[in-house]
Amino acid sequence: MQVRGFALAAFCALWACDDGGGEDPPVREDFGTVDEGMGGAGGAGGEGGGGETETRLRLSYIKAFTPPNAPARQDLVVYDFTDREAFNLTADGGVDCNSKTCLLNGDMTWVGWMERADNGGFSLWVAPVDVKRKLVKAAEKRRVDDGVNAFDFTTSEGTNLIIYTRGQAIGTERTIEVLVEPVAGADAACPLDDTPERCQQFVGTINADGGFRVTPFGSLIIVIKTTLSTMTLDFFNVKNGANQTLYTFGEQGGTGSQFSGRLPVALSPDATYLAVFTRNDFIWRAQTLQAIPSPPPPRGKDLFETETNQDGDCRRQMPYNFNEVRFNPVFSADGGFFYFLAKGDCTKSAGESNRDDYDIMRFDRDLSADPVNITNNIRASHWSNHDIGDFALDPAGERLAFTASRPNNAASRSIWIINPADGTYDCSEGTKQHSDLNGDPRCEYIYDDAQGATVSFRDLRFHQVEVPR
Repeated sequence: MQVRGFALAAFCALWACDDGGGEDPPVREDFGTVDEGMGGAGGAGGEGGGGETETRLRLSYIKAFTPPNAPARQDLVVYDFTDREAFNLTADGGVDCNSKTCLLNGDMTWVGWMERADNGGFSLWVAPVDVKRKLVKAAEKRRVDDGVNAFDFTTSEGTNLIIYTRGQAIGTERTIEVLVEPVAGADAACPLDDTPERCQQFVGTINADGGFRVTPFGSLIIVIKTTLSTMTLDFFNVKNGANQTLYTFGEQGGTGSQFSGRLPVALSPDATYLAVFTRNDFIWRAQTLQAIPSPPPPRGKDLFETETNQDGDCRRQMPYNFNEVRFNPVFSADGGFFYFLAKGDCTKSAGESNRDDYDIMRFDRDLSADPVNITNNIRASHWSNHDIGDFALDPAGERLAFTASRPNNAASRSIWIINPADGTYDCSEGTKQHSDLNGDPRCEYIYDDAQGATVSFRDLRFHQVEVPR
């Protein structure tokens, strides 16, 4: 509670909370009320019924399974750390995880997926999830929209929301729309002036290189707009429809920029700053930006050269001996630091290894020191030099999960879990313990030993779920 109180105080100092006491949600003068946290009532899938519940930590992921001489399939699977077992949410059909994307919302009460449509595009569907019986209510599925490119979930005032992009940017005049609406569908009485989050809202437009991000404060959506030489970050408030430009990286009128809406961008859990990674002038930079109107210039730290500038590659020493940042930053619960995944080919280019370099790094919020290497992969032609794919941090900051190839089976992947404080591997499952080149134990946490099959995992997400007793 002390950490939470400090975070809320910092939030109020920057976003102008009202004077109504600790139980009121934070208020910002030009954005209005902002939700605190990602909770929510759970919608149609919660099945809570107001009875006793218990909090469960769960990990969701996509499992891709290719058996010998049979079609491949992809399923949305959830691992429960209390029961120590995994359950497949999509094995019974009704949810298509094979076409493009399947995701669960924060409290695991809704699932969304994209199905290929007759016109070659994708239709977005959602269905409620029964968190106690561990199944999708496929009979209650709803088609949200057609021509969808990407989507994600958030909440506002206890209403579960889905954010998505629609359309195709062709030529200079066409743009992609960003929309948000209740997962269960808009209120029949819409439009509603007092509770717009119960209706579909137009968030804005982006070009093909733009994007959006959800935030820990569900009312706020980050919209990323790009030009040939700039990247602009906007905040859209679901509660009142306000849209405000926060900051523009780059210079208008320039050319040759490498800005993109796919660059790593995220808002800290206390909503006081953003962590933004940019790649411009052939240099990767980590930057922290205050989440206030007209903020001062961001703090920054140069990381490493990009591999598009071959003359500059791999000239910096560890911990900067990489040339790419992957995925969005992942924050600690108090927002004090954030993690990112670095990739490079420096040791491969130097002939020291036949594998690309991957490590999960951690920065303090003020970028006052060099990043800390959390995984410290061995630079060698060995399976323990992990080729890390996805990674996720649990809400308590005690588990960091990532995907990487299995020992002596580069075609398949496992999920590994480490303690981010010291990098030790979680061997509590008691099986599949291996030794790295230094003789230290490394344990596969989730894996599949199916004979002759190729198995991989991706899209890791931790969830804290209220499950009826």
